[in-house]
Amino acid sequence: MKNYSFGKSFNTKFSFPYTFLIDSIIFVVIVSLIISVTSIYVSNEHTIYWWDFVGYENAAHNLANLFRESPQKAVNDIFGSLSQQKNYLVTLPLIPFIYFFGNERLIYILSLNLIYLLPFCLLVSKIATKLILVNSRWVFWSTTIITLLIPIIWAPSLRGYPDIGASLFILLAIAIYLKNIKLTSWWQIPTMGLFLGISIILRRHFAYTAIALLGAMSCQAIINFFTTVKPLKKSFKQLLETAIKIALISIAAFLTISIVAWGFIQSSFTEDYRTLYAAWSLSIPDIFWRYVCFYGLGTWLFVALGFSTGILTKTLVYSTSLFLFLFGIFSVIEWLIILRYGNIHYSLHFTPIIILGLTSFFWTTINILKGKTRLIILTLASTYLLVNLVFGLTDLGKFNHSLRPLFSTNFSPLVRSDYNQVLLLADYLSKLAPNQELVYIAAASNQFNANIIRNANRIINPQSWWQLNAISKPHIDTRDTYPLTELLEAKYVVVAHPFQKVLLTDEQVLKPGQQDLVKFVYDAFTENLPIAQDFQKLPTEFVLDRGINVSLYQRIRGTSITKAVQTLLVMQEKVPQRPGRQLDWMSLNQSPYITYNYSAVTQHKNDSYKLMTDPSDRTKQTSRYFLYLGKLSSPANIVGKFNFLNQECAGLSLRLSMLDLQGNVTDTTLTKYIPGGSSDLNFNLEGKNFAYLLLEVVGIYNDQLADNCGWEIHNLKVN
Repeated sequence: MKNYSFGKSFNTKFSFPYTFLIDSIIFVVIVSLIISVTSIYVSNEHTIYWWDFVGYENAAHNLANLFRESPQKAVNDIFGSLSQQKNYLVTLPLIPFIYFFGNERLIYILSLNLIYLLPFCLLVSKIATKLILVNSRWVFWSTTIITLLIPIIWAPSLRGYPDIGASLFILLAIAIYLKNIKLTSWWQIPTMGLFLGISIILRRHFAYTAIALLGAMSCQAIINFFTTVKPLKKSFKQLLETAIKIALISIAAFLTISIVAWGFIQSSFTEDYRTLYAAWSLSIPDIFWRYVCFYGLGTWLFVALGFSTGILTKTLVYSTSLFLFLFGIFSVIEWLIILRYGNIHYSLHFTPIIILGLTSFFWTTINILKGKTRLIILTLASTYLLVNLVFGLTDLGKFNHSLRPLFSTNFSPLVRSDYNQVLLLADYLSKLAPNQELVYIAAASNQFNANIIRNANRIINPQSWWQLNAISKPHIDTRDTYPLTELLEAKYVVVAHPFQKVLLTDEQVLKPGQQDLVKFVYDAFTENLPIAQDFQKLPTEFVLDRGINVSLYQRIRGTSITKAVQTLLVMQEKVPQRPGRQLDWMSLNQSPYITYNYSAVTQHKNDSYKLMTDPSDRTKQTSRYFLYLGKLSSPANIVGKFNFLNQECAGLSLRLSMLDLQGNVTDTTLTKYIPGGSSDLNFNLEGKNFAYLLLEVVGIYNDQLADNCGWEIHNLKVN
């Protein structure tokens, strides 16, 4: 590496107290900057947050409230969340802030930025000192400043995403690797594995980043094998040792995840995540352009110049540059070619490389240029970053011009001009359905959806917000189920005109054409399909921003099984590909009051099913009708085991019927069961032109189900 006069000027040896004072002042300035930007930004927001923008915030608030009420309950809730797709561990460091300072949005975002964003800046800066070896103190602090000038580094946490907390452990693993890429220190292996495992536990999508990191390490070892001038035997031995060490890191990461979150390991082998999340997978042109705009074309230009000139002039350390290049290639393949997910928090997989590229540009310019040329380029680049930050985080960036792609996507504070009107709508619905009657929202856009209504009700009724049972499930075709059960149980339906769907230009984005199930419900009421005729339109309407007109419908009679089957047939015709989580069996009247850990229908590994009533349900809406939409042949043999949850029950009858496409019965059979009697379930049915199988649970003497007749069917199979 070359030494240049300008770089040497930074090498003055100050005494320890003086350097400590300078570092402390810079650190305090950076902390003050983070607090100031966060406070100003959040104070300028006036909106009702929704979906991922508020999901973890609500979880953190609920957890803080649980700690106030009962620490044991809070701990149990945390452990219970470990088997879920999103767990609460990433919110744990935020709890003290919320516990002592309150549940305001500002406290949550401030805690995110101080606990996660600040260490992120420092860790990237530490890695920069392994890329640029001259003037390490000033490389460190300049990288920290550059990091805070990139709008997209602020955007995820300002929007409420805690994912930057998981990225810290990826950066720690990288820093440990770059400390000694030969991994000759024994502690590197378990520590890197531990950090990679923790990152994945905190936010599951960082599993792909861990793979990219391990892949980059492996490729670097192979390149070193072919380029290092050593005896072949010695080189091969070194390659084999590196391969073993990388394998041990992977094992350490796997063990970390297994110990803390075994449920995630299990679901990884059983869930088809690529299919479930296909709705988020944008086209390759769309995803590439989206990531270009996340940072701005000008930023990408500086990054390219920084890495290329830095490598050519040997300003950058070769081994670190090679690793970052390989890591970037793997990340591009994973995120822009294979997965193609476009929500803003996924940018965290690229942002460290962008930061290091910008730092490389500045320090390469400092080292290879002199005089006015150097000053002009540094001034232009610095001005661009400042303007880019302003355009990225303020309303000044809301302009349409041919030059707009040069700068970052605008992530200005969220403001709703119809804020009060949405609160009025939520208040109206909470009074319309005071006893948790199901309110179905036939809309799922970033402007209007059920989550916005529920969070608006949190603002109005903070102590009883949960009593408004507003849902819009499903709202994504590849991930959810047919909305038949929800429609049958709904007492009210809310329809927004025009149809509200996620747009390709939204921050929380989906691939176009992935909300046909929501569109079906919208069409059912706007076109007055048969199921909509069981509702009547209420006179009250609401007008929201962007010309959204909200109409309300109230159920006036129950929907018959025949009409329900006909509705399902139309759904299947409109959305021919079965939704991602739609099972062969579905409950037609599952209670809307169930908890997240209960489902009336569960599929087992051997493709058998478990059907059950909710043992905690006291609403007399016990699941009664179950429909089978899988493949059927005649004759059909249905087998299983029937168990009573309460032996005091007088008995129950199971009626199985074959239905045609119009919901008409083509064959039926009835069997009685009493506690203590035979629990075997064995039915044989024959019919013509059948399409569905209906299982009905009725009382032994009449159709009424007694409160104490909880039941479950195990190992249910249709042969």
